[in-house]
Amino acid sequence: MSALAANLGLPDRESITDTLYRSVFGLDTADQATFETAWHKDATFIYDSSPPADGLDTILATVFKYVGEGLDTTHFVTNVRVEVKDGADTATATAHALAQHYRRGEGRDPKAPRYLTGNMYFVELAKDGSDGLWKIKNFDLKVIWREGDPSIVGQ
Repeated sequence: MSALAANLGLPDRESITDTLYRSVFGLDTADQATFETAWHKDATFIYDSSPPADGLDTILATVFKYVGEGLDTTHFVTNVRVEVKDGADTATATAHALAQHYRRGEGRDPKAPRYLTGNMYFVELAKDGSDGLWKIKNFDLKVIWREGDPSIVGQ
């Protein structure tokens, strides 16, 4: 399965939303190349008030390696709201997300333990001058509710 091109020629507001979609698509398919197109090299990721993962290399070694490569997941992102001014190269976005997690290889087993979370995303983005793509600078994920087995995600 191949991902769509990172740059779909969308207007800014849609491109910003597409950045979130590229990130979760990369996680759900363990597609590191697509995941990387959504993140600045010096990005920060915070999971529910945990210490931040600073820099893309750290995010890849933690979030991507553990979730993207280590679990069977589906992330559904909705209610995306974007604040961007015409011609600006920075923006903010908020979104709701449902994230279903299974241990690798168990996602299709109806009896397998699972972990489902309802989340809010608070995201700061900037347009990358090298390729013109909107990319995540700061991603703050807040878990609002959860059900299932939290040990699946190491909690």
